[in-house]
Amino acid sequence: MAKSAVVSFCSLLLLLSLFFSANTQAEVPWQVQTADELHRLLENNQEDSDVQLPELNEPVIRAFYRERRYKPLWSAEDGQLDRAYDLLQFITDAEDEGLKPSDYLLEEIRELWAPRTLRETVYLDLLLSTALYRYSNHVYAGRFDPKTLDADWHIENKPLDVRSLFTDVARRDTIRQVLEQLPPRHSGYRLLKAELKRFRDIEQRGGWAILRSGPVLSPGMQHKQVLKLKQRMLMSGDLSDCILQDVDIFDHKLTEAVTRYQVRHGLKADGALGPQTRRSLNIPVAAKIKKIRINMERWRWLPRRLGRRYLIVHMTGFELHLMEEDASVMTMPVIIGKSYRATPTISSWLSVMEYNPYWTVPKTIAVEDMLPRLKRNPGFLEKKSIKLYRGWANAQEVDPRTVDWRKIDKDNFPYWMRQEPGPKNALGQVKFLFSNPYEIYLHGTPDKHLFYRTVRTFSSGCIRVKDPVKLAAYLLDDGSQQREEDVLANIYLGNNQKVPLPVAVPIYLIYWTAWADQDGKINFRRDVYGRDTLLNKAFDD
Repeated sequence: MAKSAVVSFCSLLLLLSLFFSANTQAEVPWQVQTADELHRLLENNQEDSDVQLPELNEPVIRAFYRERRYKPLWSAEDGQLDRAYDLLQFITDAEDEGLKPSDYLLEEIRELWAPRTLRETVYLDLLLSTALYRYSNHVYAGRFDPKTLDADWHIENKPLDVRSLFTDVARRDTIRQVLEQLPPRHSGYRLLKAELKRFRDIEQRGGWAILRSGPVLSPGMQHKQVLKLKQRMLMSGDLSDCILQDVDIFDHKLTEAVTRYQVRHGLKADGALGPQTRRSLNIPVAAKIKKIRINMERWRWLPRRLGRRYLIVHMTGFELHLMEEDASVMTMPVIIGKSYRATPTISSWLSVMEYNPYWTVPKTIAVEDMLPRLKRNPGFLEKKSIKLYRGWANAQEVDPRTVDWRKIDKDNFPYWMRQEPGPKNALGQVKFLFSNPYEIYLHGTPDKHLFYRTVRTFSSGCIRVKDPVKLAAYLLDDGSQQREEDVLANIYLGNNQKVPLPVAVPIYLIYWTAWADQDGKINFRRDVYGRDTLLNKAFDD
């Protein structure tokens, strides 16, 4: 009897131990097993055919999970955390930022959103972390590396601090605010984003009708295509409050609308529907959307902080803007480089002005442009107030008439040239210097007539400004009339003198082919340097 009691007692102890063991496993195993599985998947990422997410091999991701002992970031035992829902929403809406949701594993995440096994739970966690890594880097610094798509882009943006981002995400229940801070905060980006939404809405409604070939439509004309043109102007936002919407007469309201459209597209602003304007109006809405997307990408390539006060040369708009607190306070026309001497996209600090500058002729211009003229007429240098020198340390002036130019070529050119200050000087009255390896600077010009052209690609790479005196007055102070008079007084002295600015000003030479102006109106320009080509292809793939 005693023996059977002992057996019964032992059996009871065994049952109790099994019971408590089962309950212990019910409390602990999810955390332990998910951590083990997460660790295993991370370690086997390169070999595991079910995973193979290259971002998981990034040291910052591995270190992040290792430091939290492989605790899942996006889920708990009872399901996904709120921050997972936030991330899902942002990658679903990635098109709002000009990006593709499919780049952020949207379908794969949706398929596993209700995981049936522990492995699926862990894999979903890694998918979400990969999506965060990709999306945050793309929306912050660009979907593509500018160096691979634009050889002339030389502006650096600091990379995203991914470690800090993941740490910040891990300590928040909701991460909407964190994700909202990732895209550029510049007004130019936000305005483009708003225009992207508007154009996508137009696309979803079927786009716009094609204006078939026809005569040039001018103010006062009556033609059946006028009604279609009015509809197109209403759709573009250039025509509003059109009382005579159903009348096929080209009235003054339509003339104003067409002129506004032409200005926004860099066309001759004559208010008439000619061949160029017709071709522009017939560009499909999908092409306009792509142009907006690639220029949003260019915004992401820029630094987050451009400065409280800075200069921006808008190359395809052929304009210079002095910006203060993200708003333009002064604008003037500029001329940029020819297509074969294209102006690069660069940034620097403008710190020095030079009154009555000398112009040391770049060797490229000397051998390609001036040498052929010298062979025809050695006296043309004197007419341009340009002197010829040999040697640098102990430069000796050479009379060009004494040189046998027939024996001189680009490989045998032992001279250099310098133009004297004065009214003929190619740099005009003022030169604006900023450090860069491309010998690019801003300057005036005696040839003012070129500023009246619509497309102004006439320089050898440097930026010609229409009103250097006005620009100098702004850079020295507030651009007042008195300051302009002070600048002119220094110029009229006739002496070559360099003047340090009181405060160096950041300067950005930027290539955009679509942008929104201060009023939020979208502008499009021709890709004069062909720099959209590779970006277009990248966004197609």
